[in-house]
Formats: sequence, C-alpha cells, structure tokens
Amino acid sequence: MKNRIALKAEPRRTAIVLAIFTLISLFLVLVLIFSVNKDCMQLNSLIRSDYDYSVTTQEPVLENDYYQFNAGIDFALAADSQSSLNADIIMQSNSSVYTDLVYWNANELSTHRIAVSKNIAKSNNLHLGDKLYSKHIVTGEVCEYAIEQIIPEAVCVRVDTGNKHSNGIIIMGYDAEYVDHITHNCVVFTDESINDFTAKCSATPQDIIYRDDEVRSVVLSIIPYLAVFSLISIAITIISACVLSKGIACNFRRLVMLGFEKEKLNKAYRSYICKSGVVSIVIALALSSIVFLFVDIKAIRIILVIWIPLIELITLFTATAIINRRLWRK
Repeated sequence: MKNRIALKAEPRRTAIVLAIFTLISLFLVLVLIFSVNKDCMQLNSLIRSDYDYSVTTQEPVLENDYYQFNAGIDFALAADSQSSLNADIIMQSNSSVYTDLVYWNANELSTHRIAVSKNIAKSNNLHLGDKLYSKHIVTGEVCEYAIEQIIPEAVCVRVDTGNKHSNGIIIMGYDAEYVDHITHNCVVFTDESINDFTAKCSATPQDIIYRDDEVRSVVLSIIPYLAVFSLISIAITIISACVLSKGIACNFRRLVMLGFEKEKLNKAYRSYICKSGVVSIVIALALSSIVFLFVDIKAIRIILVIWIPLIELITLFTATAIINRRLWRK
C-alpha cells in the first residue's frame, strides 16, 4: 500500500534547473583542477621526496647535488627554433650519487643526454630518444641532446620564491666545459643535520629551504582557489535549491492546509530536493573525472575533483533543511 506524498513539480522547470546546475558544477571542477594543476604536480613531488632541506654550496658534496649556472641555458624543440621550453634546468655532477631522496632524481646521464620531467614531455609530445636543441654557451654551437630518461612530474627544482613559473625540469648530463668556464653553484638535497652537512662543505652552505616550508608555500597557493570556487559552488547550490523549492512551494502549502502530516510532508520535500540535487552532483562528478584522461591520477588531484561535489552536497542538505523550516513559517 502506497503511503507516500508526491509533491507535483513542473518536469521541464526541474530539468532546466538541474541541467544548468550540473553544467556549472562541472565547469567549476574542471577550472579548479586546471588552475592548480602545476601546484598539484609540485606538491606531489615534494610529498613523495624524503629530503629535509635543500641548500646551495660552492662545490658538489657527491650526493644528490646539481650544478646551477648563472648564465641562462635554453632548450628548444628544433635547432632553428626562436622559442625555448619554459624549464628549470640543472646539470648533474660527474662524481655524485643520485638516490630516491628526491622524487624526480634521474639516473646518471652522459654528456649530451638529458632527462625531462613527464609534464614537459607530455605537453610537447616528447618520448625517449627524441632530440632537444640548445646553444652551447661556451662554444656557441647548437648542440643536439637526446632524451635518455623521463622523470616524474615536477614544476621546478626548488620552491624558493613561491612564485616559480617554469613548466617542468630538464636535467643535463655532466659537461666539463660548462663547469670549467661558466659561473655556477650547486643545489644539494639532504636529510643530514645542519652541523653534519656543514662539516662536509668547503664553505658555509647558503640559502637553506626546508621541504616542509616548500609544501606550506604550495598549499598556501592552492587555498585561495579552493576558497573562491567553494564560495561559488555554495552560492549556486543554494540558488538551485531555492528555485527547485519555489516550484513546489504552492503545492506544499496546499497540502499543509489539507491537513497532511508534517513528517510525511517534510520527507516528501527533502526527497524531491535532495534526490534531484544529488543526481545532478553525481553526474557532474562523473563527467569531471574525464580530467584524468589528460593528467595522471594522483591522490591530490582526486581530492580536488571531489572537493566541489562534497561542498555542494553539504550545502544542499543544509539549504534543504533551512528552506523546509521557512516553508512552515509562511
């Protein structure tokens, strides 16, 4: 025996409201993901690394260190290209050991061999064995560099300013001509205590950056996006709930005047609003999952994909309860 109350609503009106809500939700999720995608890459790289801090030194310390040159080094897709890849470029030492202390570390590279981060390779359709070109600062010749390794996603070597704009990392094999003729320093990644590390250096290490501070910097750059998109999602959820509620308000009041039980009326109301909203949110979430066709599936990205739907669900249930109480007051 059926004992349910059906709140009549105009199907076309409901369909239009839900379609608009779904499209806006989908748009918000996709824009959020692509807005913070670079931060997600860097955050994942930092979390997967095990070093405590990085420093700059005058000379290599023979473990997890790279040369950084004061003169700009550029890589291009073609020998005669007028534009270069936007990459953070470093060079391996000829006598250092590279461990998994740094997530994106490469194995030992030979001269004129390079490793590129996966994000650069993907965005430029590069594969193992492909060639990049760079004008040698010392000789002035345009040299050909073969891609020997593709390392994990990372945006930059160090989050030293919180405002890095590179799109990835390129690691060069050791080149004595660069080291002998171009001013440089070394960036070292370590988990040793400051005192133990300083004892190994010929000069006092400088520019210490702790990995925890790098993580904090990246997270702080993501939070404003989360805040703005959360506020927008809250607003559109409340508006959608109000519009859906308005479509059944007259019928709801009519049933109140006819003496229908309050609990059954409230249950029918919550069922209509919440079921409609949840279906719309689930559809948007399913469609937004297409983002993983273009980027790697990482825990951080999964959290961001479900963030907006989670906010919308909480807002939907809260707004439904509040609007329900207001209907009884009228």
